[in-house]
Amino acid sequence: MSWKAEDFDSEWSYDELATKFELRNDKAALLVIDIQKGDLVRDSQSEYGIKYPHIVEYWNTRISDFVIPNTSKLISFFRELGSPVIYTRNGAITPNGKEMAKRLRKFTKDTPFRGKDSYEIADQIRPVENELVIDKLTSGAFNFSILDHALRNMKVEDIVIAGILTDMCVLGTARVASELGYNSVISEDACATLTQRAHVEALLMHARVFGRVETSDDIIAELN
Repeated sequence: MSWKAEDFDSEWSYDELATKFELRNDKAALLVIDIQKGDLVRDSQSEYGIKYPHIVEYWNTRISDFVIPNTSKLISFFRELGSPVIYTRNGAITPNGKEMAKRLRKFTKDTPFRGKDSYEIADQIRPVENELVIDKLTSGAFNFSILDHALRNMKVEDIVIAGILTDMCVLGTARVASELGYNSVISEDACATLTQRAHVEALLMHARVFGRVETSDDIIAELN
């Protein structure tokens, strides 16, 4: 089933303000945002899980039933197409996260840092030889990284984005991509955040002005 922003906000003037473009298979790349081992399953018996059991249940189901299978499907398609697949990893360099922005340091005790197994890309979607992996300290993948430089050298103009979290790293990356002149599409069913409401609200923000939101099947059909 296709994803339509009008189903969630019928009052917005999409015909006037939404960004319109067609994906081109010779200009497209897949960007997989922060799908790391340590984030795949949230512990229902942890302090967080006991306090927010509904979030943990939603998250674990969303990751296992949607994000992993649909991201895997997109990766396989882009590889068959011969188009770039690029990964990002998010987390501190040091165990105490002193190099992180102040607002992010409070999360370092619960998040992976470089060198830990939990920091690595999930086994189900692991990169293969010659696929770029970009490490970042910020939500957005373009900030202080080589991503823009690499994409331009690869002649990429259209970016399909999958990953976590929809309303943080995914939306932040998609919005900056748009500002830099790329066509950006978020794959709705290959992303997740902590609640369905937050997920939809983030997608609407992108669809209203900055880019497009589509399902993984619709993205593949358009590029095929």
